[in-house]
Amino acid sequence: MRRGAAWAAVLALLPGVLRASGAGTTGAGLLKVQVGSRELAMGSAGTALPGDLSVLLANPALLAPVASRSLMLMHWPGVAETRTEYAAYSVPLGSLGIWAGSVLFRTLPDINNEDAIDAPVAVSDGAIMMTFARRMGGLGGAGGFTIKVFNSSLGEIRATSAAVDIGMLSQGTGRFPVRYGLSIVNLGNPIKHVEAGEPLPITVRGGLSWTRGWYPHNLTLAADASLTAEQNTRLAAGAEWIQAGHLALRAGGAYSRYGGTTFSLGAGWQFRSTLLGPEAEYHLDYAFMPFAVLDSFESTNCFSVFVKF
Repeated sequence: MRRGAAWAAVLALLPGVLRASGAGTTGAGLLKVQVGSRELAMGSAGTALPGDLSVLLANPALLAPVASRSLMLMHWPGVAETRTEYAAYSVPLGSLGIWAGSVLFRTLPDINNEDAIDAPVAVSDGAIMMTFARRMGGLGGAGGFTIKVFNSSLGEIRATSAAVDIGMLSQGTGRFPVRYGLSIVNLGNPIKHVEAGEPLPITVRGGLSWTRGWYPHNLTLAADASLTAEQNTRLAAGAEWIQAGHLALRAGGAYSRYGGTTFSLGAGWQFRSTLLGPEAEYHLDYAFMPFAVLDSFESTNCFSVFVKF
């Protein structure tokens, strides 16, 4: 009851916080990024989608189902020469729960004014994050939080701030239960470049997922809804079919108030090997986002490796 009352109090305060900003008025764009080929291929519907370490940015409570030492690496050469890199490592802490440290880094194209004599201005963003989660209650319940420090660099101008994410995960009953996730991310002070300050992109996310197995195959469906401080509503859904426990095929789509409709495809291969430990579990994943169907955008590809050992 006390945990439910605390979440109710937080949610009661959020409408005022989210109304404080409008479209395009938040800073720290890096904090809006979702990572991981599996999640991206499923439309970024990751708030209730346990699996690897990429979904920690959507809901820190999803670290609890990982329940083992693991490593994740991601490379995403994105739109317009943007590059995003992500690395995460988790360590179980016994009865205390599980901890993960992660790093997110993004470089953007240099700002180059051809009519000026100044050198091009380099642009980059980075974040260091620590996540803690543990099982709570029964029926697959979990709670978690992330503390993150991030830096935005625009040439010689740098801005640093910190934020907190909180999340929870629960599931229904039955042989194939529905999982439910809720998170509030990017709670923190405005980020300031010199004297100017911009509020963080606070986002409320809710989602669900469902998995049905037909040994050795299984199907997973996921759906998400989110609302940002910029009043941007986003709906997403995705599906994953795993054939014979090895080959994963994925598809997803999303609609947002400011971004319109997008869709994505992906695939993965899962296997076990003794390379990094006794029967370590490997996931090699790929996502394709055909943004070429939209004006002024191009297709992008994302690559991820996830290992549990």
